[in-house]
Amino acid sequence: MRTVAVGILAFALFCGALAPAGLFALLLERLTGASLTATAGTIWSGSGALRLKGVGLGRLHWSFEPVTLAQLAPGHTWRLTGDGLNLGGRMALPTDAIELSASGAVAAAAFNAGLAAYDIRLDGTLDIEGLDATVTAGGLERLEGGGRWSGGAVSYALGGRTHTALLPPMRLEAQSAPVRARGFTEAGNRLLIEAEIMEGGYVKIGITRRLLQLLNQPWAGSGAEDEIVVSVEEAVF
Repeated sequence: MRTVAVGILAFALFCGALAPAGLFALLLERLTGASLTATAGTIWSGSGALRLKGVGLGRLHWSFEPVTLAQLAPGHTWRLTGDGLNLGGRMALPTDAIELSASGAVAAAAFNAGLAAYDIRLDGTLDIEGLDATVTAGGLERLEGGGRWSGGAVSYALGGRTHTALLPPMRLEAQSAPVRARGFTEAGNRLLIEAEIMEGGYVKIGITRRLLQLLNQPWAGSGAEDEIVVSVEEAVF
């Protein structure tokens, strides 16, 4: 009986070792809505072209960490490289979820591919110093960590005209309950912008009086500079 059990286990491990990378793509799409094409390798070690909301992000590489078998949550190291994008970290795959840690740099070129639809263009680089997230089929459930944006020029369309402004470096922080990210001036720690994850894959972005002043679009009336005066919602997941 023991021999049969060992044989079944060996067969399962053999099949798992040959499981194509496409299975990883199916899991990723089901949980995050991202697509992974041109896959190569296996579910344990492979790569694929990652796209989110129709925007190509770069090439995702992953490699299984055998030590995580004892934790009953298979874990991988990963790296995502593309135009202006160099991120890496670890991810675990417990039942119906992806637990992700990330650090690295995202240059403006990576942002601008997604912002082009809104007639917005940024300069600068985002340094992610340590970000932890949990993603399920229901959306982003946990987000913790922070980073820094170097600051730089921003251009945007408003009223049929293109406007430009120079924004200062920002300190960024993320938190759960509710899941949101906030941006503060690096000098003075003043709130500029926040983004909150809503139900149904929507993100609610709030802009303060202070940020509008920096964008050369001061808000009429009186109020605190960190008061959020403009809010927009957009489906991103």
